[in-house]
Amino acid sequence: MRRCRAIGFTLDIDPVALGYPLQALVRIRPLPGKLHVVQQLIKDLLEVVKCDKVTGEKCFFARLHVRTIGDLDEILDCIADKAETNTVIVKAQPVRPRMMPLDR
Repeated sequence: MRRCRAIGFTLDIDPVALGYPLQALVRIRPLPGKLHVVQQLIKDLLEVVKCDKVTGEKCFFARLHVRTIGDLDEILDCIADKAETNTVIVKAQPVRPRMMPLDR
């Protein structure tokens, strides 16, 4: 038998209203021997609001909110000697974070 518990609440804050108009998704692939260093670096970056460690090439997918492209460049520069990155800028979010269906 599955047990479901509803815990907590969600607060939806508009990053743009707080001065963070740019959102980026970054695939981060640590260089050999740098996995744990990169993982800690990602945790320490306050601009990273979400990060998933995915299967495959020991990659991370991070979502960042930044004020300027210059800020994004500074963050990527901090990672450059420890990992390969691939970055895209988010234009829109047609589906905002939402609850998964519970009735299925």
